[in-house]
Amino acid sequence: RLGEANALKAVGNVLQSLKRNPEALQHYDQALDLYRAVGFRLGEANALKAVGNVLQSLKRNPEALQHYDQALELYQATGARLGEASVLQEFGKMAKDSRKSLAFLQQAQSLYEAIGDRYSQCRNLVNFLADAQLAVGQRAEAIRSLHRAADLALGSEYVFFAERAQNKLKNWDADTLKPT
Repeated sequence: RLGEANALKAVGNVLQSLKRNPEALQHYDQALDLYRAVGFRLGEANALKAVGNVLQSLKRNPEALQHYDQALELYQATGARLGEASVLQEFGKMAKDSRKSLAFLQQAQSLYEAIGDRYSQCRNLVNFLADAQLAVGQRAEAIRSLHRAADLALGSEYVFFAERAQNKLKNWDADTLKPT
């Protein structure tokens, strides 16, 4: 049954990447039922997060947040810090309040650093955290975040994050540091 759940989730992932969201949700829901039936809490958390991702892409944010909340509880209960960080990052991306967004993204970054996930650190710094810092007026911190991402990415297979960070810095106006 666990193998079947994993297969259903994998098919859901493919369907989601193809933007076949209703079908992806069906597969994720079936996987979720099986994960619960066999008591595999990490699988359950992953399926809940996947459902949240689809719902977020469909702009059904209240439902997405409910699924993310459930996933976060399970990730924390099972000690799955990467899953926990990824949900916190989603909360940060979805938060309407800039300060709340920043707090979630900083929590995610701390977890990514603690587990040594270089890819997720770079991604969070470049794609989300620097912009959140800028949104609350933390210009120097935003610049440091982009430099940190570039430093992490250099000499790794994630060099594209260094390029993205440098491009972002170039595109920001030097006086106001707002995206152009």
